[in-house]
Amino acid sequence: MNGKTIYYHGRITTLDPSQPLAEAAVVERGRIVAVGETKQLLLDHGRAQVNKVDLQGGYVYPGFVDSHLHLSGVGQRLRWLDLGTCRSKAELLQAIKRRVVTSKEGEWILGMGLDGNRLQGGAPTLEELDEASPHHPVLLARVCLHAHLVNSAAYRAAGITEATAPSEGGVFGRDGNGRLNGWVYEQASQPFYAAQPAPSYHEKKETIRQAMKQALACGLTGGHSEDLRYIGNVGELVRIYRELVDEGVKFRTHHLLYHPYLAELDELEPTELAPNPWVRLGAVKIFADGSIGGRTALMSAPYADDPSQIGVAIHEQAELLDLARRAAAYGRPIAVHAIGDEAARRVIETMEQVPAPAGELRHRLIHGQFLRADLIARLHRLDVVVDIQPRFVASDFPWVLERVREQRIAYAYAWKTLLETGIPCAAGSDAPIEPLHPLLGMHAAVTRRRLEDPDTHPGYLPEQKLQPLAALRLFTQGSAYAEGMEKERGVIAVGRWADLTVYDRDLLQCPAEEWIEAKTVCTVVNGQIAYDGR
Repeated sequence: MNGKTIYYHGRITTLDPSQPLAEAAVVERGRIVAVGETKQLLLDHGRAQVNKVDLQGGYVYPGFVDSHLHLSGVGQRLRWLDLGTCRSKAELLQAIKRRVVTSKEGEWILGMGLDGNRLQGGAPTLEELDEASPHHPVLLARVCLHAHLVNSAAYRAAGITEATAPSEGGVFGRDGNGRLNGWVYEQASQPFYAAQPAPSYHEKKETIRQAMKQALACGLTGGHSEDLRYIGNVGELVRIYRELVDEGVKFRTHHLLYHPYLAELDELEPTELAPNPWVRLGAVKIFADGSIGGRTALMSAPYADDPSQIGVAIHEQAELLDLARRAAAYGRPIAVHAIGDEAARRVIETMEQVPAPAGELRHRLIHGQFLRADLIARLHRLDVVVDIQPRFVASDFPWVLERVREQRIAYAYAWKTLLETGIPCAAGSDAPIEPLHPLLGMHAAVTRRRLEDPDTHPGYLPEQKLQPLAALRLFTQGSAYAEGMEKERGVIAVGRWADLTVYDRDLLQCPAEEWIEAKTVCTVVNGQIAYDGR
């Protein structure tokens, strides 16, 4: 759209210190050309041919961007069994039985969001899964996506026997007698995904389309996504996302490149690699460890509730260094998943030895849930962004305290400490692991409690609570900084991209509990209304 549009009668929080509040913004060719009072901007720009949008008192913020999600997973979850809605083991098993009845012979029964910590009766056993689905392979992804529960038909379909060795960086769960028990951890899940029919190009594209539309409805104007494990090809990923934008799904995406696909960059045309305001290729994604829920997060000391476990190292130190150097050879930094403190130490050491190549992109430490004072000091000396997921506080507490007890809790989920130390942070949801809506992430950052907890709950590790403005900055300025776009987005000011998130309430004044009821008035991307909830 090349024409001019005036968005007026809004209550705008600009995050621009030179003009913190405004009522209207004028956009042209995708950028903001004026910010100010409604009366003045209508007088200066409101000619008959100019498009005018009355925001009717809506509260306007710089476009929210999720700094860490998996759009492919968000779309897949719409088709898989949503296990997060099950309250008990019996309810979950019944959902599987219902899906079996409607499935074709041999079709996989797939579910996402399994969390035995919140299920009455706990997670199902292998025997219970076999009874619910004796012939259909079953694959249930734990909420963290770092552990899966399968049935015997899935073992057969994947070619896994009692004698099969897991992939490097993976573990097959076993019972007290050493027999497979249905649990599959980390890289050991690969054969089960490989055994499933590959999705068609059309299916992949529709999966992403539905996820992008859902994100826009939440008020998100963009997201930093990692989808190569689903799409399977860098060229295809670029093609799908660019086609969707051309077809009218106006949503900006920044893509982390899962390291096994790095060499595919050599196959892309220069036009596919060139900077694009809609689809950008970013850092190289690496996993250093797993999840705290599955006890695969790599710790420096054993888990308090299972002293036989310290977690899983997906890559040893030498491998991390080699991957970082390979990324640097392509002119790209690394973005590394590290939840345990030992995983974080290894990643920090790697980043110290292999600095990010010159350019707009920076290294990322993803999650950083368990840190130490010495690790935070080392992070402060690096040019690195910590990619945090505030909603993990709401999902992991209180059971996470059983995993670590007091010895590692001082610097756990320590978002406030990171920010006060001067370490840049960006916030995301890690959807579909957590809900996509950014206001749920903000709520967790500010309250440090679950939605079901009473208002009187002090919050988990309450000394780490953020003020609403700090939480807002994480999803706006923080995510812009993480992708090197701090001069283009994150602030409503002249010259910036015209990306706006409009809700029906003041996030900086109303209680955080009211954010959960907020409605998206509209989502504006590149000056156009990409979602209209009016």
